[in-house]
Amino acid sequence: MNGGNASGSGKDSGDATRLGIMGGGQLGMFLCQCADALGVRTTVLEANPAGSALPYADAAIVAPLGDADAVARLIDASDVVTFELEAIPDESLDLLRAAERAGRIKVHPSADTLSLFKDKGVQKRWLSEQHLPTLPFLDVENGATPTELHDGRWTTPVVQKAHRGGYDGKGVQLLRQPTDLNSLWNVPSYLEPALDPCLELSVVVVRGAGGELVAYPPVSMTFDERYNAVHSVTSPAEVDPGLVSHAREIALDAIGRLATPGVFAVELFVDREGTVTINEISPRVHNSGHLGLEGFDHSQFEQHVRAVMGLPLAPITPAAPVSVMLNILYDDALEAACPSQPGVEDIDGDIPVRIHWYGKSTGQAGRKMGHLTATGADVAGVRAAAEAALERLHATPRKPVSPRTPETLTP
Repeated sequence: MNGGNASGSGKDSGDATRLGIMGGGQLGMFLCQCADALGVRTTVLEANPAGSALPYADAAIVAPLGDADAVARLIDASDVVTFELEAIPDESLDLLRAAERAGRIKVHPSADTLSLFKDKGVQKRWLSEQHLPTLPFLDVENGATPTELHDGRWTTPVVQKAHRGGYDGKGVQLLRQPTDLNSLWNVPSYLEPALDPCLELSVVVVRGAGGELVAYPPVSMTFDERYNAVHSVTSPAEVDPGLVSHAREIALDAIGRLATPGVFAVELFVDREGTVTINEISPRVHNSGHLGLEGFDHSQFEQHVRAVMGLPLAPITPAAPVSVMLNILYDDALEAACPSQPGVEDIDGDIPVRIHWYGKSTGQAGRKMGHLTATGADVAGVRAAAEAALERLHATPRKPVSPRTPETLTP
């Protein structure tokens, strides 16, 4: 059975029942699960036939995201198309724009918004033009050191960020000493000051179909220095309440400037003086919001489905006073623990812990294989329970979970 023609795709978004998702990793998996609970049918376009989302989608199109025929089939099968990642080929975004102009689908967030944020250089210039707080930056051309670093107007340490292709610590490098500038990547990128020390916060903001804005409480993050990837996320953020309020205001201000519904993650730096600046904005559900699956009555994934499908947003209500999420980053000691199929495991105790496995069959150092979340009344106890659960995974094999097979759409 295929997705059929999008004969009903001229509907108002509030009447939409079919959601197309570009990308079928773990973010798409959680979106599919929440869509199912809301009575929304999902079709996922994903190049990897073992993508985490595919067992939970109602239908799957297994093809590269830049495959024009596959994108056309996704459009036919959808009332609304959304994204689980920024790296959508420009040609595919053009096809979505044309379909939306023809009244065949809605695209949320808009293709223009995705184009704005998927290129970090374009995003950085937008933040500056909007007079939103962000660090100063220097463009890097042909891998050459910018003049400002040659003549002393800027000094190391600096961080180089590739315009495209960077995520989970990839596409980012720290250059500590002037001699490190000899190692500048010859890719479109920019430099910004390296803050040390630096606290990182994130605010997940939801913009509804009618323009309404709600935000989850800001969270604080720690990083695994081996992989420059997030290790832990804590809600509420472990900072002064005044700083929490300021971070929330900045995030709402930024997303309030966008005329498109969906979930957005605003990542923020806090320097030693307490100055808050925007690091970057992700126009999608985000790793920093995963703890909402257990820590709040309604997760970011549910909110995103509600927002893009034109449904009323749910209240932001904590299910526990404190939530701590840890990423499960692959190393050789975890090989036996990681099941080859996605699934959930609960660890009973005074402080409950839930493990979400993404079902990734191959591991490489630092790859996200899953995450776990602990919830409870106090930060110290909840964090200890989460860390203890993560430590046990290095020694305890886990059983694989039986997959659910989606319908596959064929040409």
